[in-house]
Amino acid sequence: MKKLLALLLAVTMVVAVFAGCQEAKPNTTTGPNATDPTGDNKVEITIEEVNGDFTYTDWVTTLSANWNPHTYETSDQSYPIDFLSAGLYTFMFNDELHVVEGKEAYEGYIIVPEMAAAMPVDVTEAIKASHPQFGISETATEGYAYKIALNTNACWEDGTPITADDYIESMKRLLDPKLKNYRANGYYEGSFDITGAEEYANQGAVVKKNNSADGDTMSYEIADLVKGDDGVYTTPEGYKCYFGLNVKYKWMGGSNALSAYYGAGYIPDDGCWAILSAAADEEGYVPVTDETMAALHLFTGSDIWGNEPVEQLGYYISYDYTYATGLDFSTVGLFKSGDYEITIVLDKSLIGFTLWYNLTGNWLVKTDLYDECLKETVSETGSVWTSTYNTSVETTCSYGPYKMTDYQTDKGMHFVKNDKWYGYSDDVHVYKDPEDGKYYRMYQTTEIDCQVVAEVATAKMMFLKGELMQYGLQSEDFNTYRYSEYCHFTPGQATFFLLLNGHMDTIQEREAAADFDKNTTDLETMTLISFHRAMGLAFDKAEFVETQSPADSVGMGLIGGAYIYDAETGATYRGTDEAKKVLCEVYGVDVTKFATLDDAVASITGYDPVQAKEWFEVAFEEAIEAGFITDNDGDGISDQTVTLTYSASAVSEKLEKRLDYMTEAVNRTTEGTPFEGKIKFIASAPLGGEWANQFKGGLTDTCLGGWTGSMMDPFGLIEVYTNPTYQYDAQWWDSTSVEMTLTLDGEEITMNLSEWTLALNGNEVPVGDKVYNFGEGQTSADNRLAILAGIEKEVLLTYNYLPFLEEGSMALLSMKAYYVIEDYNPVMGRGGITYLKYNYTDAEWDAYVAEQGGELSY
Repeated sequence: MKKLLALLLAVTMVVAVFAGCQEAKPNTTTGPNATDPTGDNKVEITIEEVNGDFTYTDWVTTLSANWNPHTYETSDQSYPIDFLSAGLYTFMFNDELHVVEGKEAYEGYIIVPEMAAAMPVDVTEAIKASHPQFGISETATEGYAYKIALNTNACWEDGTPITADDYIESMKRLLDPKLKNYRANGYYEGSFDITGAEEYANQGAVVKKNNSADGDTMSYEIADLVKGDDGVYTTPEGYKCYFGLNVKYKWMGGSNALSAYYGAGYIPDDGCWAILSAAADEEGYVPVTDETMAALHLFTGSDIWGNEPVEQLGYYISYDYTYATGLDFSTVGLFKSGDYEITIVLDKSLIGFTLWYNLTGNWLVKTDLYDECLKETVSETGSVWTSTYNTSVETTCSYGPYKMTDYQTDKGMHFVKNDKWYGYSDDVHVYKDPEDGKYYRMYQTTEIDCQVVAEVATAKMMFLKGELMQYGLQSEDFNTYRYSEYCHFTPGQATFFLLLNGHMDTIQEREAAADFDKNTTDLETMTLISFHRAMGLAFDKAEFVETQSPADSVGMGLIGGAYIYDAETGATYRGTDEAKKVLCEVYGVDVTKFATLDDAVASITGYDPVQAKEWFEVAFEEAIEAGFITDNDGDGISDQTVTLTYSASAVSEKLEKRLDYMTEAVNRTTEGTPFEGKIKFIASAPLGGEWANQFKGGLTDTCLGGWTGSMMDPFGLIEVYTNPTYQYDAQWWDSTSVEMTLTLDGEEITMNLSEWTLALNGNEVPVGDKVYNFGEGQTSADNRLAILAGIEKEVLLTYNYLPFLEEGSMALLSMKAYYVIEDYNPVMGRGGITYLKYNYTDAEWDAYVAEQGGELSY
């Protein structure tokens, strides 16, 4: 479980800052030194002691039924975990007690020890020598093994100390092969991979493993495979090999399977799919034979897919694998190296922030209680183990800031402060209030009461009566509450673009259909870059956000404002000069006419009806010349209406109104042009999860589409615009066709966008007699930033992605409380319950609500 405790409730608990009115009493203690926040060099500070009852009243639509850190599956289930546990490390806002050099207070964050007593110490060389069984490479010098000193003050809510034995025994249970815990793979899949954990957890299991677990390297090359007497290829160990038609291979981005691409029209129906599907079993696995390899390569080796050589068929292979049995836990790279010290050994190198981030979660369980909650059910088909651990008050034991005191199935749960938690008396969980300059302890909330509220309308009513602490605005609430001082905007990750179909072959097939009237309707014009440029400038995006999507904001680039390029400082990509210059260059802003670069960027609206009209004129002339449209009566107006079918997952009244608005808006801009009244948006049939594939295949014409995720890795995110596996426009634009030249460290380098992207993400890219790798740690941060900005600029200049908006949300927080910091931080949010302060005690709040007649005005 990898989580940021400080993000707790950051999306819904968005508030304004008020002056606190509770009584505060001074308490003198020592606190961390500004330059040594976790060391022995202390300074004396005075902590304000705040007395009173402060209950946070929360609500959910679905109540947790299981918050076992080994088995929970959904965010609903994990809700209590944030209160009951703590990671080895945690995030805190920077202030005078938690310093980030070069940052003003609360502009950034710092990672500090939590359940650990100090930052990890790299012991790769020592463990390589002392524990050769873990197989650390002879050439490895760092990043593979760490010892972690543990917080000696940590204990369970009953006062039982938490020692190294607890960590080891908890991991034994998490990875216990007979328990088959859902969360076990969190410690052997992905970047945080404990040596031996996968083999120990899966003993005796027969599984299908993907030949490329990371999407970049293959366990077996095609040349390694062995052809059996039956014609089926195996690995050298004899594991049978398959092509998985329904497997979402990471080589394809991990979001769609081959069968989905076939359904979207990517795989031609020329006998290739018939051969594969005929050989597939009921789960879609096709034995690898000469015939099936040739069939699959008809597609992957074609222009449609990117002319992949036959050797790359290995990326589409899965193979049978049987895990060994009889393994002892000593084969797992986690062991006790002191009563309050553990050592972790990894299969993949992790250094610095990425390592710390992966340790902000925990796997701890109270093993005596855990064992009591296990039950084995034996049947003719075998035995199944189940657990009731963390499903009730009686089966729950906290080691975090709160403990559970009540739980009623489908009704609610209640938490109070865990008086055994070290954080209420240490000198780390203290902050300096940026408003009054005084020092306070974190977690002022004394109790948390969460109840099930099935209907949003009911939650709103309860919030206005002072019974709930927060309420997320629904569309019908925006006009009433969006400008309230209690309402705060929280940006999301996704940037949405107006996308236009450029798949000319499919468009022409659609226009050739018997029921298509080319005299009145046109699709081909939308493929013209001039038409794209016109559409990109035709919409008043600020008006769109205001009237159609008030929680969102206007989008200008490929990468949204929430994306962080420097994880250690929290610096956002959009906040860099390089990213700002990209927008100025793409939107034609002369920065010399502005006092600052920020002023130049602020002038960009993405709406220019004058230039849009000019580009519509150009598009008209080009479309006439190409024979896409006609002007038979010579009135200078297109005879055809360019009809854009919106790729809809579902069709609703709201979507229909939005498309009507978009039609009206674009036709306002086209007044006086050849396309006046000749552009129309309509909804497709409901396409469900296939809406993206339908658009990528050219079967629909437009959508507001985008990407989310990888918030701390915009370098990886940029790949979705240059890798055909991910691209919306892969069928009509090839990133290898666009060259870009940059001067890095005095060397002028020219590569195509695909090559730049690969090199930026740690791949070795040969160019002539040189090999380039600009991955993390391989070159300077400035070089990586320059490459990212260069790729963003070139992709924007294709005009295939027309930036429209960035997602966001709005919510009200009760006037009972406020956050220490009002400005939203992409990593920390507004600090969650950790930094929440109160204007009223519970008794004062009840009295205030009564004074207002039982209903509050926001």
